[in-house]
Amino acid sequence: MNEKWDKVFGEVPASFEERMVSTLASLEDRKIRRFRMPGSALIAAALLIAILGGTALATDLFGLKSLTVSDPYATPETTSVSIALQGVPDSPEFLANARWQDYLSQQDLGSVARSSVRSGSYAFYSVYNDEMAAALESIAAEYRLSLHTSQKNFYSEEEFCRLLDTKPFISNCAALSGYVYEDGSFEVSGSNVAGKIYEYQFGRYRKGSFSEVTMNIGNADEYTEWIYTTACGVDVQLSMGPDLCVLLADLDDCFVAVNLLGGTAGNSLFMSDPVTKADLEAFADMFDLTALK
Repeated sequence: MNEKWDKVFGEVPASFEERMVSTLASLEDRKIRRFRMPGSALIAAALLIAILGGTALATDLFGLKSLTVSDPYATPETTSVSIALQGVPDSPEFLANARWQDYLSQQDLGSVARSSVRSGSYAFYSVYNDEMAAALESIAAEYRLSLHTSQKNFYSEEEFCRLLDTKPFISNCAALSGYVYEDGSFEVSGSNVAGKIYEYQFGRYRKGSFSEVTMNIGNADEYTEWIYTTACGVDVQLSMGPDLCVLLADLDDCFVAVNLLGGTAGNSLFMSDPVTKADLEAFADMFDLTALK
């Protein structure tokens, strides 16, 4: 398993992949939907991110609550909030995902998933029969969005940048693994070492494509949110919660969402030390987002 984690800029934390794999089930149930990692690098993820809008991002703080969508897996006892992780409020990408989550919430997903085999044409979506395929196609067409058709896995930063045809844009990167879609959208899990170990999930979603990505963020009122200009000059929204943090950015042709697996109270699964405002801003400075515009 070790050969899948290239030591790019430093030593890979020995327990990183092991802890990611061992906590897959608990993360899937508790927080994140639709972020699939390949093979033994499988990590329960899909980024918990909502993105704030381009020009308005510099002056307005939309906040995570503005990206609330239905949770198809909610129970009567559920009190937490689920957000869409692609798009800004009122963008085609967000509106399509919200419609799709509403539709999924009306289905008995457990039953249809057990009784049907997902078509290869819709392998990246919660589609289990012809009716669901038609509903997805209708929503995508209404908002003029394309559906993903393929993805390629990678297990190092070098592979990742080669697939994207871009220069390295993550500083202090120690481990990286994930997949890239046919349009350049991607979802990765990584570990950076800079004073402390930062473990995170990073998503880039091309505008004009539909990615079924949502996340349960718990109590949205527990997040402190602000606009921060990163070292590369890009404005991002930072949301800091008790056990996780979120970085959101709206770039020229894509949305970026980064979920830091630690918060103000620490995170027993990934980052036990509390995250401060200075820590979160330092983390945001590790990414040269201009490489993704």
